[in-house]
Amino acid sequence: MGLFSRKKQDPVLAVMDGREVKYVTRRHATENGPREEILGKNGRIVCLNGEIRVMCETVDVFRCESEKAQYFILLSGDGVTISGVNRLTGQPDEITAYYKYYRK
Repeated sequence: MGLFSRKKQDPVLAVMDGREVKYVTRRHATENGPREEILGKNGRIVCLNGEIRVMCETVDVFRCESEKAQYFILLSGDGVTISGVNRLTGQPDEITAYYKYYRK
């Protein structure tokens, strides 16, 4: 390894890094069945210093170590599901961030 070598970033992280999101949701179970709550709107996903941060407006709604996280691109390609220990709450968490769509 050379002086200026860098660790290669995971391709899924590279795809979601810097993407703008329309809204972010969290799914959880209730006695009436699964429910989905909106955590925030108009934000961005940032992958920096080994951490995945999801921000809505100017507030972090999810922070997790990228090495300990699991993330999957939705089959539609419209967003990503991220699960791991949320540093903001200290609890395991699973969120879905839906990307903003820009017509080309």
